[in-house]
Amino acid sequence: MDKKLVVATFFAKPGSKEVLREWILKTANASRKELGVEKYLINLIDENLGHFLLVGVYSSEAAFNDHVNSIHVQSFLSAVPELVEENITYIATPIENDSGPKSSFDPS
Repeated sequence: MDKKLVVATFFAKPGSKEVLREWILKTANASRKELGVEKYLINLIDENLGHFLLVGVYSSEAAFNDHVNSIHVQSFLSAVPELVEENITYIATPIENDSGPKSSFDPS
């Protein structure tokens, strides 16, 4: 089974930052209790702009689908259009290679 990695960014509309933050925290707390959710990280990129970054790792496609179809995520997705100026979501299947280097980034 392939894991799913999801990275989502949310840019709050002016005056919506705190409400968006509460929705994100509420949704994250419920999501972390789901079977198949391996990681669910919340990051604040810019406090002034209300720019949030969420990272989720799911054990399988089915676990990710269960997450997306959960009541708490559906409620969050219903509220988001009123709270954000922009939302970008990336869904990927991580490539795991334990025998290779820790990173493909080479600063030299």
